[in-house]
Amino acid sequence: MTGIFDSGVGGLTAYFELRKLLPREDIIYLADRKNAPYGTKTKDELIALTKKDIKRLSDMGARQVLIACCTASTVWGELSEGERAIATPIITPASRVAAEGERIAVIATEHTVRSGAFGREIRKFSPTSEVFERAEQPLVAMVERGARDGRISEECRDEAQKIAEWVRDIRADTLVLGCTHFSHLERTLGAMLAHVRIVSPAREGARAIKEKITVTGALGNGREIYI
Repeated sequence: MTGIFDSGVGGLTAYFELRKLLPREDIIYLADRKNAPYGTKTKDELIALTKKDIKRLSDMGARQVLIACCTASTVWGELSEGERAIATPIITPASRVAAEGERIAVIATEHTVRSGAFGREIRKFSPTSEVFERAEQPLVAMVERGARDGRISEECRDEAQKIAEWVRDIRADTLVLGCTHFSHLERTLGAMLAHVRIVSPAREGARAIKEKITVTGALGNGREIYI
């Protein structure tokens, strides 16, 4: 059984990707709306919340946990050895893919941008890549209000247009959707930035989890639990 958690609907994008890869894997999805958003929390608050989420999913039988929240992934190094062993931070696999670019734009939450986590991770794989990070905290709430039921609201489209203009201004060849909430806008941004490669941590995180599962996806009955 695989556990996935986020502070809201953002991590559902990772769930959908994992379900496509492992249709028969049992999955528990935890949306910690009580403490949302994670992007404005302090480092200590994030560590406590992340530990709590991992424990809750582990207690319910999860063999591995995808931290489907880029903000929570920034504190992965502060977890215990046991927690790190079962938890996959979504930033790392996304950064590995993004590092194939030369000029990389990253949109993320306030905390993720302040932490500089994407820049550090990307440069581990490609020291010469240039990384430009932009905080898009209000976009998280916009997505929660609309995109979770399949709608891309006008306010989301307007913000996506501003992001696209910024990406063109800095001449980026790659755009990282550094918050899984933003993956809901991948198609919209892709249409605006036809010649820019878009990296979705949700997709790359799901692929990383699949690699961790050494047996086939037929470990369960495709059960889904939402908490």
